[in-house]
Amino acid sequence: MKCIFFGDTHLGRRDAARHAFVRDFIEKACTGSDMVFILGDLFEFYHGYDNYIYPWYRSIVDALRELAAAGTAVYHIEGNHEFDMGSFFSSHTGLICARRLVIEIDGKKVFIAHGDEMGDAILSKILKSPPTYKVMNGLGPALTWRIAMVCRLFLSERRRVYREKVRDRFRVYAKNKLDEGFDAVILAHTHMSDFVEYGTDKTKKVYLNTGGLIEELTYGHYTTSDGFSIRTCKPAEG
Repeated sequence: MKCIFFGDTHLGRRDAARHAFVRDFIEKACTGSDMVFILGDLFEFYHGYDNYIYPWYRSIVDALRELAAAGTAVYHIEGNHEFDMGSFFSSHTGLICARRLVIEIDGKKVFIAHGDEMGDAILSKILKSPPTYKVMNGLGPALTWRIAMVCRLFLSERRRVYREKVRDRFRVYAKNKLDEGFDAVILAHTHMSDFVEYGTDKTKKVYLNTGGLIEELTYGHYTTSDGFSIRTCKPAEG
């Protein structure tokens, strides 16, 4: 069994180098995996519309579609920059979309989420609500995108620095989940990779934060033989 976990690439409209890097990562690091988990904020903004894929995301969507078609189970966990991927995105790509996920990997009970639920819960409930989605649907993809790009100037925390308090809060959250009976907790959102093991070899439990694939070049990796780990990929050339 081989699994890949990554997220927080925040692909925008004119990020050609980012798009190429992520596409290369999908084609090289993810190909041949049994399962791939995208832990949210793959896109700087996304709201799913019927029969529509944002043109600037097509190369990434096509790469994921090819990966799923080749037999890899690909999961997309919604981040705080993504607002209901929609049934068309799922059917078009073959990806399994969810807000959070509980899954068994080699007999291990694993909890997977982006991690933004530890932020502003009230704002999140407003933005990720049926009335908001109804407004987005009415405005259409072009106008909704323009509004989102203005709003991100005030709401986004993507360009953050390392913060010990944030790291510790995520560790506490993960430990509570492990105490609920999970064997592993995989999160993202902080843009800070982290890996903590609890217990002995026989009862070992793991918290893993993938960090940022772009900034830190880090991602999560699992194999039956080696278990969970954080790995670093090569930076983009040029």
